[in-house]
Amino acid sequence: MTTHRYTLAILWVVLVATACARQEPNYCATAPNHNCLDLDGSISCRSDQDCTGAAAVCDVDGSKTCVQCTAARPEACVATTPVCGMDNMCRRCTAHADCGSQVCLPDGSCAVEASVAYVAPGGSGTACTKTAPCGTLDDGVKRNVPNVKLAMGLVKDNKTTTIDGQAVAIFADSGAKLDRDGDGPIIQVQSNGADVKVSDLEIAGATGTAGGDGIDLTPNGGNPKLTITHVTIDGNQGFGISASGGTLIVSQSTVSGNTGGGISVTGGTLTISQSTVSGNTGGGISVTGASSTFDITNSFITYNGVATGPGATQVGGASLLPNTVGSKFERNTLAFNQSDGAIFRGGVTCTGAMVSATGNIVYRNTEGTNTSNATQLGGNCQFGNTLALGSVPGDLGFKSPLTSPFDFHLAAASPASVVDAAGACTGVDFDGDTRPIGTACDLGADERKP
Repeated sequence: MTTHRYTLAILWVVLVATACARQEPNYCATAPNHNCLDLDGSISCRSDQDCTGAAAVCDVDGSKTCVQCTAARPEACVATTPVCGMDNMCRRCTAHADCGSQVCLPDGSCAVEASVAYVAPGGSGTACTKTAPCGTLDDGVKRNVPNVKLAMGLVKDNKTTTIDGQAVAIFADSGAKLDRDGDGPIIQVQSNGADVKVSDLEIAGATGTAGGDGIDLTPNGGNPKLTITHVTIDGNQGFGISASGGTLIVSQSTVSGNTGGGISVTGGTLTISQSTVSGNTGGGISVTGASSTFDITNSFITYNGVATGPGATQVGGASLLPNTVGSKFERNTLAFNQSDGAIFRGGVTCTGAMVSATGNIVYRNTEGTNTSNATQLGGNCQFGNTLALGSVPGDLGFKSPLTSPFDFHLAAASPASVVDAAGACTGVDFDGDTRPIGTACDLGADERKP
């Protein structure tokens, strides 16, 4: 009888083990959780309770390991890493489409939808919500929320959008464009407290020989601030940007094809980096005002101004008149700009003896029909190792200096007078490449990659 019971007990154990094996293909009697894979550590969790620290989510439907997020648990990604990647790691947003609010902020976080006023072509909403957007930028700004988002297409108003003493960030989808009917600037930023950031937008079509500017920055008794990034300002009858005071920061942007000129600053502080100022009839960049300061680096300034005829312009590539401590004009490429030569050079006039103007390429700019080296540089700035060349055969190895689309990046044919010729420097070039690449920095806006 005892033997019979013992045999039944063994049979029961075998049956249970067989059943478990059928339920769990990786069954091991001696393994943790009876799972053979646990023996080699390939399974680290069965639920979130098994996970701690930065990897606090158990990938229960996949690897059975602790991760930061899964496709089923994207809400585990928050703050400045709101997006769950294919590798189950949280990362920054890099595009507006990454965010439910359709607004990816510069710090990599997604804007809260309630903090955004939405604007779209043909919009007729009054609350500027994502589902019922407003039709004009002015209406969006008046919602007085931190962010305004413009959808793809042309948004047009019948008046200037004036941002007076307000802090607001203006974002845009690819292909979004802003214009206005009637004469006058498209956007005007003014007064103390104004801190306006514009990203990824095209601002084009302002009319009026006086004041038909893309953007105006006006002190109005205060010190407003305007920052534009990845913005295209083109085809305006006045200046692309006109600033009579305040703080103007232009980065990774294009200012082109504006009749009055590219950028005009008569007061305040100007910073330009990694930008293109090109094809502006009235000249490229003009900075006046005895107390104005400027910091212009790693930018292409090409094909601005007119040399002869009734439309001839005083400003060619750049006219920089203040003599202020700390101002600089360094590592830029100026080429094929023109002036009438009456006051300012075709390339760059930089008058301040305290201003650093080293590391530039100033190439084949003209005054009237004069293409000599004398037309390239003027003034008392510290030009140092800046290379100035007038009428010379060939070119400096630029990728496409004579044929549109123009491209003044350096190429393999660029000579030793340009490559590794600028000495020591730090920072990045027009494309964000770390300088130097090679034994020393290259002249101009581009650091050539081998």
